[in-house]
Amino acid sequence: MFTTFDRYLLKRYFHVFVIGFIATYGLYVVFDGFTNIDGFQSGADEDSSTSLLWIMLEYYLYQSAIFFDMVSPILTVLAGVVVFSLMVRHGELNPVLSAGIPTYRLAIPLALATIIVNCMICLNQEVIIPAIADKVQAERGDMGSSAQFVEPVYDFSTRIMINGQELFLTEQKMNKAEFVLSKPMVHAFVTVKSEFAVYQKQTESRPGGWLLKQASPRYQELEIAEFARDIILPGAEPDEMFIVTDVGCDQLCNRNLSSLISTPDLIARINNPSFSDLSIRKQKLDLHSRLTRPLMNLIAVLISIPFVLRKESRSLILNIAVCACVMGGLFGISQCFLYMGSAKLISPDQAAWFPVITNGTLAAWFTNRVQT
Repeated sequence: MFTTFDRYLLKRYFHVFVIGFIATYGLYVVFDGFTNIDGFQSGADEDSSTSLLWIMLEYYLYQSAIFFDMVSPILTVLAGVVVFSLMVRHGELNPVLSAGIPTYRLAIPLALATIIVNCMICLNQEVIIPAIADKVQAERGDMGSSAQFVEPVYDFSTRIMINGQELFLTEQKMNKAEFVLSKPMVHAFVTVKSEFAVYQKQTESRPGGWLLKQASPRYQELEIAEFARDIILPGAEPDEMFIVTDVGCDQLCNRNLSSLISTPDLIARINNPSFSDLSIRKQKLDLHSRLTRPLMNLIAVLISIPFVLRKESRSLILNIAVCACVMGGLFGISQCFLYMGSAKLISPDQAAWFPVITNGTLAAWFTNRVQT
């Protein structure tokens, strides 16, 4: 049962969290806006400040989802530290302790607030960001276009090299597409060029792949091996060709940014045979890191309590400084494990879960330092 004081702490926590997000994002908008003002002006009407402001507003509205995903873990811990610091500063802790209420009873509303923020982070990660991924990657001043540079990908399942000049995420289309077919699929190495190719997702009646428009050479001119005729298919028109592959648009640009896709899509990437072992390993590390992030946020809030509310402490500023140093050390431990995971010294799951075990153990070990 939550008391009036619990609701008071929750209100203060979210007040600090919201104000912190608005302040930090406002600073980012001001700095980034003035630095890249030329990019916004290229897409605005001449002599129209309203058009410029509208373009900037639209761009930073989409970018706020990415910024929220980045700074929320930090603001989660910072809000908890500020709440307990204000309790000590205003003399609100001693009456609570004098009433026989243990210090960690005060951690319950903050733990609940952290869980609520984690739910908001998951909703933002799983629903909002994947829905606006094309807008997030758009150039400043050109929100109507989702054109991206193409990063060449080698499909390890079909042994086809996929490249192009420009990729449009919204239309699922690639301009000046090039598909390099290798032996023994064809008689000799052949580069099939297309003015534009459209990716079609898998359905019950056909597999997923790229439909090449105005392909050169044409399907009839290729010497295709019998086993490869299930991969290289003719199109409805003589100058069309369909190439079966699991490599879609999202894997041809910014494929290392797994933060732009949902967890089911990330799992699908891991199970995709088209990727190399190195790429799959990084995707696995990102997946486990995504699963452990809520736990790490909660542990960080709990581990900050013994340092902000240290027993026999004479200086609140010193407590906050010590807490900041400890948080920096825990962050360094997490980054060290992630580095070892990316360097193949440990497995991806160990790299993501060992920091949870380590920090959770330290949080339990430091409980005897809290003021009671």
